[in-house]
Amino acid sequence: MKNPITDLEKFRKFLESIPLNNYRQEFKDIKWVEQDLPKEILPLTSIFSYYWEERNYLCFDEWFEKFWKEINANPESKQSLSEFKKYFFDKEIEEDGWFKKGFKARMYRTWISVLTQLDFCYLFEYICARENNKLLLECSAELDIKGIDAKVGEIEFQVAKISQRKEARTSGGKKKVITIPYAVFNIEEFKRKSESFRVKDKEGYKRALYSFSKYFKVLNNGFVVFKEDYLRPIIDNIGSIEKVREIVSRISQELSGET
Repeated sequence: MKNPITDLEKFRKFLESIPLNNYRQEFKDIKWVEQDLPKEILPLTSIFSYYWEERNYLCFDEWFEKFWKEINANPESKQSLSEFKKYFFDKEIEEDGWFKKGFKARMYRTWISVLTQLDFCYLFEYICARENNKLLLECSAELDIKGIDAKVGEIEFQVAKISQRKEARTSGGKKKVITIPYAVFNIEEFKRKSESFRVKDKEGYKRALYSFSKYFKVLNNGFVVFKEDYLRPIIDNIGSIEKVREIVSRISQELSGET
């Protein structure tokens, strides 16, 4: 049963338990399954089922093995997987580990991306529940496939990772879906640039670092999560899509170091 007040803490403890560095090393050079996947073997329904609907926080390896078995136990998805491998790699599906290893690396990147957008959703629900705000947030595989990570009323959100200041400048634009910039800055690099006499825009990097610490928190394992200062003004103005767009645009400018 869902309990937004306690679920956020549980979810973030789970996020903090993920050995991110280990997975980066394991999967960094495994990128041979990067083609568009047929809908029968997309992982979104499985991920949302476990981590959002059931709130069952399986470690990645456990989730992947369950998902792999689900695919191979279903005749339709198993056939789709076989045809996919044969078309792109001219091989049949077999338990040699080669294809499965590449598929697992691909699934990890999708898995970690969905967990990022779910953190936005968990925090949104937590703030609303704590303040007895009856706002209803929608989050599902069906919406995700359409490029919508969260929906509140008629307002649609998409969480987009940014690693450089210039990427923040284009976030929260005029599209129908409001883009939420999720900063994964290289903090040490930004600090170095903010102190280097060779960098002309040192103040810009200082402002970007300040804004990052205002809107995000870095967990002990390096996972970046949203702070309330980011979502609160969005929730407080959710009745107006234009006001929400203005707020996100302002945050984007702050993260870019321009204001």
